[in-house]
Amino acid sequence: MRSASIALATLVIWLPTIADAAPVVFEASGESPADIQAAVDDFRAFLGDNNGVGGSFPDGRREINWDAVPDAFSAPNNLPANFFNSNSPRGAVFFTPGTGFQLSADSDNPTNTAVRFGNIHPAFSSLFSTFSPERLFSALDSNVVETLFFVPGTTQSATVDGFGSVFTDVNNVDSTKIEFFDVDGRLLFALDALAGPTKRGSLSFLGVGFDAGERVFLVRITSGNRVLKKPARDVVVMDDFIYGEPQPFSP
Repeated sequence: MRSASIALATLVIWLPTIADAAPVVFEASGESPADIQAAVDDFRAFLGDNNGVGGSFPDGRREINWDAVPDAFSAPNNLPANFFNSNSPRGAVFFTPGTGFQLSADSDNPTNTAVRFGNIHPAFSSLFSTFSPERLFSALDSNVVETLFFVPGTTQSATVDGFGSVFTDVNNVDSTKIEFFDVDGRLLFALDALAGPTKRGSLSFLGVGFDAGERVFLVRITSGNRVLKKPARDVVVMDDFIYGEPQPFSP
């Protein structure tokens, strides 16, 4: 879904940033899932209990680990941008200036598609690793993904009190970042993800929560400094998304 992404990006250019946000940062990097597990669990505890799929709750969190998505919506097929507000309602809809989104295939898919985006370039299967096996997520023809939030399963706009993502194969300290915007398009906070300790298959986690009343309307992720086509520069893709329970708001 491209047009909304471009419109929001244009809006942000003209609005000032907020200087008084109170971010709480959770971050880690390492060679294996165990190396980032504590940071992920601390962020989960900050947000509250996992509310799963559907419904609406006054607090807690939602998680997307991509792994239960059917083969029909995974490589070599594309993922609908609203899958996690329609097919599996968790209140998240994705946008990109690229051409769409794709999840990597799992190891028993019916088309024998290579895992971890090996369908896009054979080197990616060994370049990327997973936090929660075995699917990964990426935009196509862009390294930017924006997430808007909704009351799960509805068209009611919502905000959250935090968002985090797992990344794989972050090699450069300034290639991958998350930006957090409020309902007026003002930047609340932005931070680069930690680079991994190895040049192949590392994992990084960045989660940011807000505990002084700030509410996040839109999250923009820049994953690496090259689109997912070939293993050059710093190609980065994503694993688990974790975010606060979407709460409705009225303009």
